[in-house]
Amino acid sequence: MLRSVFGSCGPTATLLLVAIVPGIASIASRADTVSDFYRGRNLNFIVTTSAGGDYDRRARLVARHMERQIPGQPKIVVQNMPGGGGIRGINYIYRIAPRDGTVVGSIEQLAPLAQAFEEKGVEYDLLKGTYIGNTTNSPIVLASWHTSNVKTFEDAMRTELVLAASGAGSANTQVPRMLNALLGTKFKIVSGYPGGNEMYLAMESGEVAGRATQNWAGWKSQRPDWLRDRKLNLLAQAGNRKHPELLEVPLLRDYAKTPEDRQVLDIYFDTMEIARPFWIGPEVPVDRAAALRRAFDATMADPEFLAEAARMIIDIEPTPGEEVQRVIARVINAPDPIMRRARSFANAQ
Repeated sequence: MLRSVFGSCGPTATLLLVAIVPGIASIASRADTVSDFYRGRNLNFIVTTSAGGDYDRRARLVARHMERQIPGQPKIVVQNMPGGGGIRGINYIYRIAPRDGTVVGSIEQLAPLAQAFEEKGVEYDLLKGTYIGNTTNSPIVLASWHTSNVKTFEDAMRTELVLAASGAGSANTQVPRMLNALLGTKFKIVSGYPGGNEMYLAMESGEVAGRATQNWAGWKSQRPDWLRDRKLNLLAQAGNRKHPELLEVPLLRDYAKTPEDRQVLDIYFDTMEIARPFWIGPEVPVDRAAALRRAFDATMADPEFLAEAARMIIDIEPTPGEEVQRVIARVINAPDPIMRRARSFANAQ
């Protein structure tokens, strides 16, 4: 075909053909190399929470559809690895897992802050890996059980509210500690729950009276009956702007007493807008990392994927991997005075 196009166009066209053909061959060769690598292999999705929660359900949904978007169509196997507020699973990806593009992590959103705060047990560096994308920017919504005396965020500044949490480095531990120190809330944290499913059960049984850091998408997909039956008091939402479905729910940042306080809140909530990210560890070959990003983006636009997400009541508001990477770098590299202040609040008891 190329010969028929350029054959009668003289020496200039011939030179152009000489320049183009190697480039085409190079692109095809890279695609073949990635396809050859993945064909017949398993690709492991590590979920850093327990089974049944929003992270887990999203990872399994993405896995079912992303398989056919990756060159070579490897089989994606989902493995739960909870512990330490997500730290255990990320440490595994960073330190132990193969660095060949066969391991992807669905990681907790405050993992970058755990690194920036030098939390105990953190052995990873998220700046050295690659984010391939994020499925939603749904805001965190702090909620209490309908029988609780705490009906509003103002109530939480006057009355103790017992909240379920997982490990020390998790958002559901860090955020209420920070709000207690910064805004004067009276949250009591009960930690040790493996994941969201166990926290829901604790709320229903009366062990706790609320949860600090479930995102709005998670509430809708995991407990739509609670929302329908008004079993939750929606106290406040994170982020810099109100979600269109939550216009009556106040923003946490509006309770900040000073601009410096607001900067600390924003450090937290920047990462929370990248609510359900997927990450691969360092030293993965560039062509495979790029292929995984393209496969993730293609999955987010795939009609079959979107239809199943709608049936599962899982909202999809994706963020490309490049943008996620920029947000994470901005958070981890925040100015030292702001980061020191944020760390002091996070570590407050």
